[in-house]
Amino acid sequence: MTVLAAACEQGSARYRWQRDGEPLMREVVRVGRLGDKELDEASGAVASIAEPGVLWSQNDSGNDEYLFAYDSTGHALGRVLVKGTKNRDWEALASGPCAEGQCITIGDIGDNSARRDELTLHQLVEPLHTSVSVSVSRSLTLRYTDGPHDVEAMYAGADGSLWLVTKRPTRDAAGRFRPVRVYHVPRSAWEQREFVADVIDSLPITPVKGAAHDWVTDASLSPLLPDGRRLLVLLSYGAVHLFETDPATGKPGAAVARCALPIRENTAEGIAWVPDGRILLVTEGTMGAMYAGRCP
Repeated sequence: MTVLAAACEQGSARYRWQRDGEPLMREVVRVGRLGDKELDEASGAVASIAEPGVLWSQNDSGNDEYLFAYDSTGHALGRVLVKGTKNRDWEALASGPCAEGQCITIGDIGDNSARRDELTLHQLVEPLHTSVSVSVSRSLTLRYTDGPHDVEAMYAGADGSLWLVTKRPTRDAAGRFRPVRVYHVPRSAWEQREFVADVIDSLPITPVKGAAHDWVTDASLSPLLPDGRRLLVLLSYGAVHLFETDPATGKPGAAVARCALPIRENTAEGIAWVPDGRILLVTEGTMGAMYAGRCP
C-alpha cells in the first residue's frame, strides 16, 4: 500500500482538490488498482452483502452488460453478465433489500446533457462472484417530477427505498447555482412499471460551472453503527461529504463533515464503506487507483 501524507503545503499540485481551510481525508492509503482491464470506466461501487469482502462495479455508457467483482485491493474476482437489459448509461449501483432477499439495483440514469425524459432502474438478486450470468428480476421506468437531470449518485435505505442525488450545476429562477437535489423512490414503486420521483430535499453541496470539485458522482450508506446511526457519504470529484440519515429509510439529514481528496486523479466515481469504518474510493480508467481513508 502507498501511504499518502496527512497534510500538504497550500497550493501544492499533489493535493489539487484542497480548498482554503478545507480539511483533507485522514490516513489515506492507496490500497491497490483495479485488476480487470475491462473495468476501465468504473462508475460506482457497492459492497456485497452475500459475500463480505467482495465489491461490485460497472462500466458506464455504451459498454457491455457486466458487473465486475473484485476485492478491496482491486484483485479481479470475476465478471457476471446481466441478462435482460442494455447498458445505455449505467452510472450507479445500489444494494438493498428486495422481494427475493438482497438485490443490486443498476441505475441506467446517466444524462450528461439532462435530456433523457425516461430513465431505467434494473433490480436483480445479488449474484455470487463465481456466477456466469444473472437475470434482471424487474425494471422500472423513472422520471423526475421537475424534468431531466444528470444523476450518478444512488443508494438504498434499509427499508428498500432508493435515493438519488443530482450531479451537475443547475440554476434557480434568479440564475444562481443551487444545491444538489435529492429524489426518493420508495420500495413500493417496483409494483408499478413507471414512477415519477419527487424532490425530497436539497443538501449543502453546490456544484458550479468551471470547477468540478462539488460535482456529485456516487453515494454509499454505512452499515448500522454501534450507536444506532447510519452515515451517508457522497463522493464528488474533489471531496467526500458525510451526512446523518434516518437509519430506517436512509433519508439524508444534517451535514457531519466534508474532507478534500488527497489524490492526483480527477476521476473519482465509486465509493463504499470498508468494514473497519474507512471510506473506499475507486477511480475511473484502466487499472484505476483505489484509496481508503477517513473523514473527519
